[in-house]
Amino acid sequence: MKKALIICIAFFVTMISTPCFAGVDFILDLKPASILFSPDIDGFKVSRTSGWTYYSDTISGSGSWMPTLKAGMRIDTSILNIDVTGGVGFLVNSAFYSSMYLADLALLFKISKHATIGPHVSIIKFDPKWDGSLSDSSDVKLSDETAIMPGLCFTVGGKTASFSASIDYIDASFDVTTYNGWVANDDSLDMSGFAIQLGVLFSF
Repeated sequence: MKKALIICIAFFVTMISTPCFAGVDFILDLKPASILFSPDIDGFKVSRTSGWTYYSDTISGSGSWMPTLKAGMRIDTSILNIDVTGGVGFLVNSAFYSSMYLADLALLFKISKHATIGPHVSIIKFDPKWDGSLSDSSDVKLSDETAIMPGLCFTVGGKTASFSASIDYIDASFDVTTYNGWVANDDSLDMSGFAIQLGVLFSF
């Protein structure tokens, strides 16, 4: 194991000393205009009856706002940029919200002087909290979840700042547990779906 680690370090040092290697930059990736479309959450409902009164909270629609902020390093080569970042985000819709912790790897191939395109994959840790109009997190508990989000990203712009976008697919589901007489119409909340993320990428 130690020998393999030494070989990997030696390979990395050799790579950055070759002419194809341009340098390492600090990057900041801000994506405030990000939407996750999860078709299966539309119509999810929790309800309870107290005497003759019926209460319910229902998710209407399939969209969730999902802004993120990531920072890390870019390995700049002659043919592609290798971006390794980590950061935080927030997911929110009409009935619940969640903090997000992210790690991301992107391989951005240089298709022109001002544009790149390539695959990326994120690992996301969710910590969701129910926040309905009549029920809250003491009535409905959503389980934590770690999900993988692969996708295709591209950038257009200069070296210092560029427009950044990605189209992604996320596979995630929160287990649902209810208390205080509330009942859910499903035992899980399936967040799986496609995300469109738009923002600005800064390089220093």
